[in-house]
Amino acid sequence: MSRKEDPNTRYKVYIHTDRKYRYAAVQVKWIDESGKVRYKVHHLGTVDEGHVFKPNATFRLKTTDEIRKYIFPAGWDISSISGLLAPIGQKATASQDLPSLPQPDAHTSGDLMNKPKNQDCPSTAEPDVKPCYSIIDQYNNRLYGSFWLLEQIARKEGLFEDLMTVFDDNIFKVNEVLSLALFPYLSGKNYSRFAKWQNTHKTLLDYQLTSPAITRLTQSITDDDRMNLIKLRLKRQPKDSFVDCDSTTRSAWGKCLADIHWGHNKDNPKLQNTVETVVYALSTHQPVYYRTFPGNTSDMSTIRTVIADLKALGIPEVTFISDRGYASEENIAAFVATKIPFLMCAKTSAEPVLPLLYDIEFNKNGLPVSMDYDVQRKLYHKQAEVPVYTGRLSDGTEVEIASLKANIFINPMRRSEELAVLQQKILEEKTSLDEDIEAGLIPDDLKRYNALYDYFKVTGVSDENGKVTAITYTENTKKITKEEALCGVFSSLMSGLNLSAMEALEQYRKRDEHEKNFDQFKNGMGMYCQRNASEDGKNGRSFISFAGLIAVSQLRNAWRESMNDKYSSTLDMLDEMEPIRFSEYADGSKHITSFTSKQVEISRACGIEPPYECLPLSLRQEYDRKHHPKKARKTKKSAGTQ
Repeated sequence: MSRKEDPNTRYKVYIHTDRKYRYAAVQVKWIDESGKVRYKVHHLGTVDEGHVFKPNATFRLKTTDEIRKYIFPAGWDISSISGLLAPIGQKATASQDLPSLPQPDAHTSGDLMNKPKNQDCPSTAEPDVKPCYSIIDQYNNRLYGSFWLLEQIARKEGLFEDLMTVFDDNIFKVNEVLSLALFPYLSGKNYSRFAKWQNTHKTLLDYQLTSPAITRLTQSITDDDRMNLIKLRLKRQPKDSFVDCDSTTRSAWGKCLADIHWGHNKDNPKLQNTVETVVYALSTHQPVYYRTFPGNTSDMSTIRTVIADLKALGIPEVTFISDRGYASEENIAAFVATKIPFLMCAKTSAEPVLPLLYDIEFNKNGLPVSMDYDVQRKLYHKQAEVPVYTGRLSDGTEVEIASLKANIFINPMRRSEELAVLQQKILEEKTSLDEDIEAGLIPDDLKRYNALYDYFKVTGVSDENGKVTAITYTENTKKITKEEALCGVFSSLMSGLNLSAMEALEQYRKRDEHEKNFDQFKNGMGMYCQRNASEDGKNGRSFISFAGLIAVSQLRNAWRESMNDKYSSTLDMLDEMEPIRFSEYADGSKHITSFTSKQVEISRACGIEPPYECLPLSLRQEYDRKHHPKKARKTKKSAGTQ
């Protein structure tokens, strides 16, 4: 009777020597085509002469539940992963002031095991991968200030905590994602330069992240991770906050991705593109949702997918703002059906706004008589109830559209100019027609001749034999009336909101912040084009870019609110922070150089308090006086006083 196989055998770690390299490895049993049992060596990382374990890229991307199954020999130093070996439910945390990996007391799991019989399996071993180059086994004095600022912003906004939740407390994966997320904005380079950049700049990693490791990382991030992060970010938004939904395009070379198509490329019409849709929270000044669509997808078609995603996550209590590119009967019906409050720029030339414009009366000076006037904005405004009507969803389901309000605005100066231009065009067309009639012109194709005139309808005068002998025209009163009603007018539609027309306008004007955010995403972070060759790699890179955009958006908001009079851009703020250095020593000790008063000012403008020991002496003394005031000294009375 054969001995029962130990189910833990595949998780017992031993040292596998390959030439001069020492690897921590496990053996996995598999059966070949002939039915013979064979063993394959899987490398988990490297082991030095002192039995210090350093995980490789593949091991770092494993789930924490899977990592906990491995049994390391007693006596090994596995402090680099001890945070992941914590009991289930106990989260691993990283230091708030020093961005190194957690270093709890080293411990071992499992008993010392002998080397397996099939230790050396050169025919089935994985391709030789040299040990990852560690950058903590030497003296380092790297730049840290700019990365420190963005990292602390990410922690303050709860991004680090959310990533820990998404990746099941895998501190390695979180540190890699966050380091890569901040890298493009700090360096202006792509990921292939990240390993070299680490030589001069401190990040959350104590090892160099090479291009193959970055590829494995991006391909390990799934759409489930994307949805979980979006859900966590939406939960952090205050109730009834306003979010803006908008999209931009990213150019692409080649045809390696399914979403690359010819579309309306906003940057380079000669290139194919993808459409990147982002939902941006105006109250917290950060993106909360993202998704990639094919390049030939219109804005109007993307909103139903966005709503479907949010519906699957549990629709948050937020109000959507969108431009008129998203305005359609189907989208309005979709918002109403899901009971999502919205404020949408409307198309004045179509229903349901156009019939309301015909009801506006004007005095002899051409000014509206039934609208209020805002002195500051120099606009006439009016809020009107849209009559109840029946809309349809994309699947044909009918939805009753009730409680829909239209905000109508008229710019009197612009209206007078547009009316003058309209009258000029009408007179020019009338003059041209009169000249043709006087000259006895008989057009060969009356239909094509009619297309030359917008405000008149030309008809032919026929004789008894049906031959056209002359032409005549009549004024297109319907079109002229419509054009006159549209002069100087813009409008918006809203539902589920208790706002006046001007309050709705002020909320809508805030979405300009989202447009600036797109500029940072495409130009500042270098995401103006697709640099992916696989679908899973694209999803991972988009996830990392989204995480970086959250921190960068907060930095820009701090600059806009309090630092724009001192620095021309957020990059100037980061340049000021750059000289702060992080020193690491071979004995494991660490040191951050002192902050200047300007660097402290930038940090506090972002809501970050620098480490006490790094403050200038004057600021440390000020801090002590504020938080640790000295007690008043009691004066002793002399013996002669009564």
